[in-house]
Amino acid sequence: MKKKVDIVIFGDLSNIICRILVWQMIKISKKNNIKIARFFNTEKKKESLIINSIKLFFVKLFNPSNNSFFFNNTGIFLKLFSGLKIQNVEDINNNKFREILNSEKYDYAFSLCCNQIFKKKTIKCFKKVINYHSSTIPLYRGLNSTLWSIFFNEKYTGYTYHYVNSKIDSGKIIFQDKFKINYKESYKKIEIIKTLQAKKSLEKVIKLILSNFKGISLKKKGSYYGRKEIKKILTYKKINNINLIKKVISIWGGIVLIKDNKKFFITKISDSGNIIRISHYPVIVYKMLKFIKN
Repeated sequence: MKKKVDIVIFGDLSNIICRILVWQMIKISKKNNIKIARFFNTEKKKESLIINSIKLFFVKLFNPSNNSFFFNNTGIFLKLFSGLKIQNVEDINNNKFREILNSEKYDYAFSLCCNQIFKKKTIKCFKKVINYHSSTIPLYRGLNSTLWSIFFNEKYTGYTYHYVNSKIDSGKIIFQDKFKINYKESYKKIEIIKTLQAKKSLEKVIKLILSNFKGISLKKKGSYYGRKEIKKILTYKKINNINLIKKVISIWGGIVLIKDNKKFFITKISDSGNIIRISHYPVIVYKMLKFIKN
């Protein structure tokens, strides 16, 4: 009998993109002689479903069009019904953790919305590390790829499965695809549409990897957007460029306003530039909550 291929998945259980792709991985593994040995959960903040639901209820109460609950939760269904061995990992590049990886001799690792960067020594623990990225690299490498493509009014957006190397989102391409952006849809709806398309391609990607497909090298430099670029577009000291700020809020969900050395997350302003909501709450409700807390 042919030996099963042992794989592990690195991902963030609070991210719906990760959860969609992991469920598909489970389905694919059953018919492709694959064993998912571990799911390494790298989510940063682990809140209970109850606390998370209460917070998102109030977000929804004051922002009826917000669908954050469906986009972000604790991944409780994966924990209860997937049958996966889930292990929380704070640092995937930790020496002790790397020793465990080397001792287990896993074949492949899949990075599905993992919020940490794989360093060379960690990559070498596997035959290959495969990453899912929500753009057609080399365009929009780095963070928030879909958001940036919408911000720059691109005609298309897409996704890429690629091998991981020591540079961010620069490894050889296994498979990628693109589609037209429907600007009538919200960012989150576009991201879900993209993920569902990527889900359909996952079995093809698996078969390419198992057939030792080497991948296609990137021929262009492309573009990169990281935390520095995000901070620049989201941070303001004054609300004076109203059209730009409203555009940023509509795409990113809010801006950070720095006033009197304090940071306020502004989620809605009027056409005249008046603040309507802070942290999803009407201004008066926000002030009341701050008063009670203090």
